[in-house]
This record gives sequence, structure tokens and C-alpha cells, in this order.
Amino acid sequence: MRLDLESFASCPIESRFIETREDALSYYAHKLVGDHEVEVKGVAITVRFNAEEIHHFTDERTPCPGCDVIQRSGRSGEVRCFSRTRARLLDAIMGALGRATVVHEAKIPGGRLVFGPADQNAQRLGVVIGPGGGSVWFVRSAYPVSAQAFAQAHRSGRAARWP
Repeated sequence: MRLDLESFASCPIESRFIETREDALSYYAHKLVGDHEVEVKGVAITVRFNAEEIHHFTDERTPCPGCDVIQRSGRSGEVRCFSRTRARLLDAIMGALGRATVVHEAKIPGGRLVFGPADQNAQRLGVVIGPGGGSVWFVRSAYPVSAQAFAQAHRSGRAARWP
């Protein structure tokens, strides 16, 4: 199902209250889409959340119940499944970038995987950003990273220069 982000009149006050895909789409459209200034490891950048991006609050789970299917608008038409876990972390994205502990190369060309600090369960938020020219970086994805997965990534030797 293709949804128009502009069609949502209200949204949850904080991401921790997101329950449905409609909540997530509305929250993302109202609270994150656009440019935001943040300092990552001492470097001031602009992060841009594109309206068509859906990775921040979806995953690749299959089968996906019909009520949770989200199709990316635009050329790709990518289809993913709403993730309440990821959606409830939307408020943590800017904090993870602003308190970055480690920056690695991402799988996308020129991209970076920024790891925020560990929480009380030793889990971190990984935020994938891609270059947009100058000091602009596009936020492509964000997902929880377990302590074990972080340790493995850290040992991989994919640490990247920043910026």
C-alpha cells in the first residue's frame, strides 16, 4: 500500500508512543522530514531526512501482515514491513548522531555508519548516513545494534575517517 505522508493530520507526541504504521508515517513526516543541524564528533553537519525514506521505521520481515506493509514512494517502490521497535527509536536518531562513539564505513558509497552510545542494556543505535554534498548528509537508516553485533563490527576494521 502506497501512503501519502502529507495526508496525516496528527501524530504521536513522542516516538515511544508509536503503535501503528500510520503513527510512524505521520510522526516521521511531522517531526523528522527536512534538515536538522547536529555536531557529529566535533564536526557540524546538516542531516536531511527525505520524505520517501522508510528504513528508519521498517524492516525486511516476511511474511508481513497486510496492515504493516509500507511501499516507498518514488522510483524504487521498495516494499518493507512496519517495525514498532524501530519506529519507537525515531527520537533517538539525532541523539545517537550527536553523541557518536564510533564511525564506520557504511555499505552505501561514501556512507557512514554512526554508532551512538550504549544504553543500559549495552544496545546501541546505528545510524546510516550518506553524503549529500558539502556539509549535508542524508539519513538513510537507523536500527538497534546489540552489544555482540557492535563488538563484531568494531573488530571488523571498518572504522572510517570522519568527516
